[in-house]
Order: sequence, then structure tokens, then C-alpha cells
Amino acid sequence: MKYAIHHILGFLEEWAPQSTKLEYDNVGLLVGDGNQPVERILTCLDVTPEVVDEAVETRTDLIIAHHPLIFRKLSRITPADTTGSLLYRLIKADIGLIAAHTNLDAASEGVSFVLAERLGLKNQRFLKQDESPVDVPPSGAGAGRTGGHTSRDAGSGTAGEAAEFPKATGFGVIGEFDQPLRPEEFLKHVAQQLDSRGIRYAGSPDEITRVAVCGGSGSFLKDEAVRQKADAFVTADLKYHDFFLEAPDVLLVDAGHYESEVPVVGLLRDRLRNRFPGLAISSTQVNTNPVRYFQDKTKQE
Repeated sequence: MKYAIHHILGFLEEWAPQSTKLEYDNVGLLVGDGNQPVERILTCLDVTPEVVDEAVETRTDLIIAHHPLIFRKLSRITPADTTGSLLYRLIKADIGLIAAHTNLDAASEGVSFVLAERLGLKNQRFLKQDESPVDVPPSGAGAGRTGGHTSRDAGSGTAGEAAEFPKATGFGVIGEFDQPLRPEEFLKHVAQQLDSRGIRYAGSPDEITRVAVCGGSGSFLKDEAVRQKADAFVTADLKYHDFFLEAPDVLLVDAGHYESEVPVVGLLRDRLRNRFPGLAISSTQVNTNPVRYFQDKTKQE
């Protein structure tokens, strides 16, 4: 079966409906024609010059990114600025671009679920679930039938099957470990699982069993994590005053924005491979994290 961009959009619409994005966000097809044929797809967190180089070299037809390249209103598309230059190159190379951002944050089995999975949490559920379920047309908002199964096998169906992803939406995830960890063990575990070179933290619980997570900027969920009696909350982009805890027996962990979200790049790749086995689908080999860490080894804490 031949596929076009609108088939990919339909699959994503059933998993992470665009209607669930936050108001400020910009998701969906940002560059390209929905009827454009697709044979090669590249997934990434950010669209950078190096990612576009990779897409051109691998003859990619479609990039699916978590962070939207077009975020603010554009007055022109020329090579004179970074965003315009990237868009100009994508258009000239006939490469489509889809963004799945806060809609994928809010999706069942989305960004925070894959983070929780990476950390080995059991009994995963939304930390803050939306009250109203999402009503998604079975054909992905008119984009054609898409395949898949329910629950954690979603996306593994054959062509022509209707995907039935869980319709609940929300933000963050909470779950448990089978066995408790000491704080230092937990911090080491997070650093290893997320390949994080620098973790900021506060709090001193005796041990950690129940853990809340939110991939990316999750400070707005800190109080909810405390309310649900999490022993630790892992997220990113915490400000200085966020670390002043009213509940010092909770371990508050800033693992980094890139580090806490990049697992979703592999999830996108794997779900698409399962759903569209005839396509060549890969995740970027480029580390797009703009943050670098300097550690002065002559000074010890």
C-alpha cells in the first residue's frame, strides 16, 4: 500500500488529537502537502540545521518533531534567519514537517508515559487527568483509516484497521517501583536511564517508592505530585524558588528538558514502524540538546 502524509496525520490524530493541544501551541502539518507520498520518515525532538542535513542526506520525505519549528507568527521565509532558513531548505527539498507537541504531552501513552516506562514505574496513570474524554473520529479527522490496537500495543495493527487509542487525556504520570530506592540510588537511576549529565534536586525523603513524572516543563504539577503523596517528582525547567519545598520529604528532581523528553523520539519511531511496516522510519542520530554542562572537578560539594 502506498502512503501519503495524510495517512500519518490520521494515525497521529487518533493517538494525540490536535484538539488537545494547549492554546498557545502550533501542531499538525507545518510544512508540506497532505497528499504528498511518503516512503521515509525521520523522528526528532527539535528541527535543527543538523537534523535537516540528515533528512536531506537520507532522502527523508517527512520529519515528525515534538517541538514545533513554527511557533511565532512569520513575516517572511528567507535564508536570512534560522527558522526561515530551515523552512526554506525543507520546502526546496520537498520534505514535509509535522509537529506533535502538547497534544502528545497530553496523550495516553505519550511523553510522560514513555518517561515513566524508561524509569521502570509500574501501575502508570495520569498525574492530572482531564475530566472530559476526547471524542476522536475513527478515521483520524477525515484523514483515512489508520491501524492499531488498544492499550500498549496501539499502532501495531495492519493497514485498514481502525486505531483505538485510550481516549483519556491529561498531564504527567504517577506510578510505583516494586522495591523502594534510597534517594542517592534513585538519582543515580534517573541519571543512568536518561543519560543525564547534570541533575538538580531538593528534598530528603527516607526512601522512594511512588514517583510522579512530567516530561519537559512540569513545575505546574509539583503541588499535585505532593498531594498524591509522591516520594519524588521528576521533571525539567524548574526555577530557583520551585526548589523551596513545603514538603521536604519529597525529592524534587530537574533532570533536564531534552533528557526528560527525548525518549518520545524513539516511541514515535516504533509506533510508526508498527503501523506502517512498509515505510523506512528512523529517529535522528543528532543530539539536539543545546545545553552543555561544565563541572569543575577541583571543587567538591
